[in-house]
Amino acid sequence: MRIYQDKQFGLFLKFVKYLLPYWKKEVLIFVLSGAAVLLALINPYLTKLIIDKAIGGRDLNKFIILILIGAIVFIVNGLARTIKDYLERVVRFKLTFDLSKKTFGCLERRSLSWFRERSSGEHLYKINYDIDRIAEFITAVPPQIISVFFGLIFTLAIVFYLNWQMAVLSLLLIPFLYLLHYYLNKRMKKDWEELVRSSENIFKRLAEVFSRIQLIKVFGTESVEIRDYLKRCLANITMRVKNARLEIMGVFAGSVVNKIIFGFIAFYGGYQVIKGNVTLGSLTAIVVYLNQLLGLEDKLAVILRIAVRGSVSCNRIDQILNDKSKITESPNAKDFIFKKGRIEFKNVGFGYEQGIPILTKLNFEIEGGSYIAIVGRSGSGKTTLLNLILRLYNPWQGDIFIDGCNIKDLKFSYLKGQIGIAMQESFLWNDSILNNIKYAVENVTIKKITEVAGLTGVDEFVGDLPFKYETIIGENACKLSEGQKQRIAIARALIKNPKILILDEAMSSMDSLIEERIIKNIKETQNGVTLIVVSHRLSTIMMADLAYFLKKSDEVIIGKPQQLLEKEEAFYNLFATQIKECV
Repeated sequence: MRIYQDKQFGLFLKFVKYLLPYWKKEVLIFVLSGAAVLLALINPYLTKLIIDKAIGGRDLNKFIILILIGAIVFIVNGLARTIKDYLERVVRFKLTFDLSKKTFGCLERRSLSWFRERSSGEHLYKINYDIDRIAEFITAVPPQIISVFFGLIFTLAIVFYLNWQMAVLSLLLIPFLYLLHYYLNKRMKKDWEELVRSSENIFKRLAEVFSRIQLIKVFGTESVEIRDYLKRCLANITMRVKNARLEIMGVFAGSVVNKIIFGFIAFYGGYQVIKGNVTLGSLTAIVVYLNQLLGLEDKLAVILRIAVRGSVSCNRIDQILNDKSKITESPNAKDFIFKKGRIEFKNVGFGYEQGIPILTKLNFEIEGGSYIAIVGRSGSGKTTLLNLILRLYNPWQGDIFIDGCNIKDLKFSYLKGQIGIAMQESFLWNDSILNNIKYAVENVTIKKITEVAGLTGVDEFVGDLPFKYETIIGENACKLSEGQKQRIAIARALIKNPKILILDEAMSSMDSLIEERIIKNIKETQNGVTLIVVSHRLSTIMMADLAYFLKKSDEVIIGKPQQLLEKEEAFYNLFATQIKECV
């Protein structure tokens, strides 16, 4: 338990450091919190003076003066609290931005494999909800703790001054109230963790459902998804009810204990007045002070609830910030301009799961400026090769070189800035065609955009759209056909003027005539580009200068497509059906 508490405190301190840029505002917040506590202690004592001196002494002038002083103290106290609350909110909003920036930056730098093991809904939930709770936790809790601590110390000190017996009685009884809240919030932490996981799972499922709405419509499973959603919501509500029940029980139990403690103290105070040991004014002041003291219990309950929720969220966000599964740029990474686009694999081994290799000690070269096709059965590692060239993953062993430079020594901007890629799934934004084509390229001219649109055939259908290049294509480009999406994706790859162009099943939804025309346009206009195509279509393979056949995890057979068809039975069998159809 001690180790766990130390860990949680260390985690709290880790996130509190984000307040450092706003330390001036935080100091002012602490000062105003302390001032509000001190000002709140003045009026009860003024009440004693009003009763004992002004009313008891029938002194109207003193009565008016004390009332005015009390009014001024009340107004100043209210003003101090208002300014403090405003500053707290400003700091919280800025802190939310800082944490969002840090968390999103860390997420974006994670490796592709990291994302494949997690749901996008999970990340959305953490950014939307966990960060808010952390910001509330580290901005609200420290000032509240200071307020409660000093309020407790100064209130008890004044009560000791007025009547030490009642102060001792208070010290003996009040800890029971705080121990009750500590116990309940300790139990609540586990329930809150379960509730957060349940809420996150609903968010994850919703994100998945909306991203696959076409699949649901095609299979007519709307009622199934509705039932599943309601089932998850009911489970979540059950947890919320359980959590609320615990909170309400805590409030009720705290209220009962509060009244019992206050009753004991009031009874003893009345007894002291009757005995003549305490004046009525002093008793009134003591009762007000003790009421404030017991009121600190409500503050503490709120603090504990915020702390419980905040600590859970801190743990969840800290997992993102501390995760080491990212591909980092070398500290000595260099700028390097590709001259030929020559690619070399040396003893490269890799797999997506530990102990299950896809490639083992693979060696081959792709000459710069050539047009090659990568061929192999499904799962042989064709797309994996491309992912390694782009450094979406690091090889388990071996190295990859472009124009003699190890890609691990390259800056990411120089590596990916000189490679264009279009995939079978186009991954277009819910934006205009224009913005999709020029994505990741700044200051590109309309002339250049229309040029690549002409090369890829985008201009053939853009003219029929209502707003031409400014047409918004919808989520997942739902307003376009698959072939149109792929043309835009190839145009997006070409707009970079890449030295290496990769087309990974990027024309699978086009007819062979359009595909042939696009490749011909690329070869004629993109001088010296290294063109790498992955395809299951024989006509595409036959257009290549060379075919790279991934026969085994450690063997690549290289040759002209026609020669491989004649000499390699395994290669021929991949296209046997298409060959028979041609015959």
